Amino acid sequence: MKNVIRNLIIGLAAGIVGAAVGVGAFILAYNKSEGAKIKSEVVMETGSQISFENFFSEPVPKSHFYTDVSAIDTSVPGSYRILVQYWRFRKPVILNIVDTTAPTAEAVPQTVYTGNLPEASSVVTNVYDLAPVTIEYVGEPDVSTGGDYVFQVSLEDPSGNRTIIDVPFTVVDDHTAPLIYGAHDLEGFVGENISYLDGITVTDNYDENPTLVVDNSQVNNRISSTFPVTYIATDGNGNSTSVTVNLTLRVKPDRYYDPEIVYDMARRAIEQNNIYDEDMTDVQKAFRIFNWVHNNIHYIGTSDKSDWTVGAFDGFSTNQGDCFTYYAVCRALLDVAGIPNMLVERYPITWSPHYWNLVKLDGMWYHCDACYAYYHEGYYFMYAYNDLNHSDHGYDESVYGPEINIAQDSVQQYVNYGTLEVEGF
Repeated sequence: MKNVIRNLIIGLAAGIVGAAVGVGAFILAYNKSEGAKIKSEVVMETGSQISFENFFSEPVPKSHFYTDVSAIDTSVPGSYRILVQYWRFRKPVILNIVDTTAPTAEAVPQTVYTGNLPEASSVVTNVYDLAPVTIEYVGEPDVSTGGDYVFQVSLEDPSGNRTIIDVPFTVVDDHTAPLIYGAHDLEGFVGENISYLDGITVTDNYDENPTLVVDNSQVNNRISSTFPVTYIATDGNGNSTSVTVNLTLRVKPDRYYDPEIVYDMARRAIEQNNIYDEDMTDVQKAFRIFNWVHNNIHYIGTSDKSDWTVGAFDGFSTNQGDCFTYYAVCRALLDVAGIPNMLVERYPITWSPHYWNLVKLDGMWYHCDACYAYYHEGYYFMYAYNDLNHSDHGYDESVYGPEINIAQDSVQQYVNYGTLEVEGF
């Protein structure tokens, strides 16, 4: 009996040991078979999301990340040791985040002046990469000579990924300074603001927006005097030109009219009397202005000369006056027509002062005098220097600088006072 019990105990123990061995073998087999489905190393591109499925060659039930992967910055290349748990086992996996994608960008076509090479970063746009990008020219672009070129720009990230962008360049070899239009002598009153830029325009053969500086540093608006004012225009390539005019300041007279008041009177006179048509040339308009003023202002030998606006106001209001009135009314009408003009005074003064207009027509300045005078018939239109009788129309030539190109040779053979036409203009 004792032997029987002993044999039963030995058999039971052997069964338990056998079962334990079987379970252990199963666990080892499970660890081996399921662990083999988990990759030892995973490679992913920067900027990608960590995908759990990418860690397996085949799905493994009840598996998950044991390591907290939310702290990993996938925008930065690097290697990380991650534990993957499956059932009660954990397997280490090396996650390699790599950058193999080159930067992208678009070219910005350039128009530059010789010698002015912009920064490489400014000639490309929409630059994209997860890492900082180094932008530089390939080689040394030569912009010393005008022409059309294609220069290459390199974009490289810290991982060595590189993109080459072709950027079209137009290199302008510009040595021509801007042109200043509308600069003329100015008048103003002591203590009042001066509109230095009225009527001033600047153009350049390449630069659409050249800079314009007004140098009025020598002007003292507290005293009556004449001061130089210089306009300086500069283009993007540093080409510069300047024009100097005179600003004459005087004490404002007791009687004075805002120029817009007399300009409105001039516009009404043009419209009501059909003095000229808008489609006419400046020569045609000016001829008709001087003809109308000569025939519609009656000479009485006196006028208020305190300001040209007063002379024009009185001329339009009363249709009478002296040479100053003729000058002032012509000035108002010419200003409204957009025709450059300026005052001329007799010099030296002989038996009396005299005033008339200097008018820019067809690129030259001509003497025009609408006033009636006993010493000449009719009126003067487009008189050149050589046409003048300098005993009655002498003037101080030093007042007019070289930029005032006064016509020297007569064109009176082409001027027809009957038809108000000038042949060839």
